[in-house]
Amino acid sequence: MCEENEKEILNELKKMNDKLDKLNEPSPFTTPIIIVVGIAVFLLLAPFLVDVFVSVL
Repeated sequence: MCEENEKEILNELKKMNDKLDKLNEPSPFTTPIIIVVGIAVFLLLAPFLVDVFVSVL
């Protein structure tokens, strides 16, 4: 009986550990989203910044 309880507890701990590992994995879409947002911000700000620098010169 004691060994059965230990095996059951170990199995439950393994399941919990697997769930925690899945939660801690980084999302695969994070890097592409950051790149797309960076390009969009650059495209939106670049004309404004060029206008400011040209007017200063």
